[in-house]
Amino acid sequence: MDKKLFLALIFSSVTVIGLQYFLHRNDPVANQAPVTGMVTPGQAFKVPSKEDIVKPLNREIDFVDKKSVGSPVFTTIETDLYKMDFSTFGGNLSSVEYKKILGKQKTPLKTVYSKDFFQRTEGCFLLALNEKTPYFYELEEFNPDFLADKAKISYKATVGSWLFRKTYLISKTSYKIDLNLEVVPSSFNAALSGVVEPIQPRLIFPAPFVNELLGDVNNGFYYDSLTKALKRYTPARDGSIENAWVMPEIFGTEDKYFVHALVNDADHFTQRAYYKKSGLGDNLFSILEGPVVKEKTSWNLSFYFGPKDMKHLVAVDSKLEGLLDFGWLSWLCKLLLKFLSLIYGFVHNYGLAIIIVAFLIKLPLLPLTIKTQNMMERYQKYQPQISRIREKFKGDMARQQEEIVRFHKEHNISPATQLVGCLPLVIDMPIMIGLYKVLVNYTDLYQAPFFGWIIDLSSKDPFYILPILMGVSMIWQQQLTPTGDAKQKVIMWFMSIFVTVLFSNFAAGLVLYWLTKNLLAIAETYFRKAFFRAS
Repeated sequence: MDKKLFLALIFSSVTVIGLQYFLHRNDPVANQAPVTGMVTPGQAFKVPSKEDIVKPLNREIDFVDKKSVGSPVFTTIETDLYKMDFSTFGGNLSSVEYKKILGKQKTPLKTVYSKDFFQRTEGCFLLALNEKTPYFYELEEFNPDFLADKAKISYKATVGSWLFRKTYLISKTSYKIDLNLEVVPSSFNAALSGVVEPIQPRLIFPAPFVNELLGDVNNGFYYDSLTKALKRYTPARDGSIENAWVMPEIFGTEDKYFVHALVNDADHFTQRAYYKKSGLGDNLFSILEGPVVKEKTSWNLSFYFGPKDMKHLVAVDSKLEGLLDFGWLSWLCKLLLKFLSLIYGFVHNYGLAIIIVAFLIKLPLLPLTIKTQNMMERYQKYQPQISRIREKFKGDMARQQEEIVRFHKEHNISPATQLVGCLPLVIDMPIMIGLYKVLVNYTDLYQAPFFGWIIDLSSKDPFYILPILMGVSMIWQQQLTPTGDAKQKVIMWFMSIFVTVLFSNFAAGLVLYWLTKNLLAIAETYFRKAFFRAS
């Protein structure tokens, strides 16, 4: 077999296998050995006692009103970003709907869903005690225009000698929720006499879950103050969930597109944080364990409940940008993402943005590709003569090599030219991997339409039209490349069909990118032959 053909086949195979491997493997995540019982030195607050750190993790909830059944009263807060329902059941956030993020039915996606009385342990922002947890709250205040940029809603409940108050401030311009927790001895005389029964509150909130995403999986994450980086914790990979993090700065959960996380705990409510599994598919719940208190105490906490959108994550806390982890090419993915978002701001269509990106990547490489294609075309003209030398000296390999080297020198050509044609693939492969990662992991590209039948660039073409066009463009491109080897033509046809079948199940946006690159390469070939033909 011709060396050039052999090298082309090997490189093509490696490229295809590499694409298949990198595009379907899970993103690598940072090591996440939890720090149990370790606190960064120099913290300006009381460190929990050793007994508090090592005591068993409490994931159970004992309601004071176990057998009572009632109907919840819902209160709705709407902003440009959210529609939120709050409930007198637990004084909880009952449902979260993202008005600007649409799903398959072109309706807003939700990550928190209303629970009935029998699902009360799965409430969002449920305040639990070691025993006698209150569940029926009273709406104390509702002020949708509390501040120009914030709405306010407050609930209270009384159990035993304690009053519990939960006050939410909902940002109207970001995905931030501020929560004030207050516990007050309900009897002033009891507080003075010191007979108030101590309590230890826990705050519980669920991981995001999107019903329409098949196989939606939750991960936990926390901020490691030693390495100054977010680290993931995945029970499916890391095994046991019997781990606790002491006073984490950031702690929460994520799924493919959304984040639910504590991002600020200014009054150090959280002494330990840990996870539990509950509900459909063993979804993760975050548990923030507070201190033991005997007197009136209040804490201010802030949460991010929103999409994995770079702009919105950074607006709440710049450290959250670490959640946009696209794997080992994360830096390239983020660059592509910024590029796509910038172009989208002008054209308002991610399909067009992908086409423009392909063009802008191709344009500065045009002089290089024209030169390399001319070099290959010129080298191809000498292939019959090189083949005759191989045939003439096939019985004397040393002489054959000597004659071929001499021929190369006389005609000022190089055998390395055979590899020059691989340069476009070398450049394109990391870009395609990066684009794929962005397409299947970034919220704005979920259900992003292009044109006609392409209603979701993050999923495959339902009618396989784009993959077929891509295959046709590959064959067209090959027809423009002169070769006298019939076997090579057949094999390259086979490779085109193989790549077409492989890409038929890839995201439509990725296939659109490759099709655009092929069409640009075809146009370049005609342009080169018209104005820059090799001598």
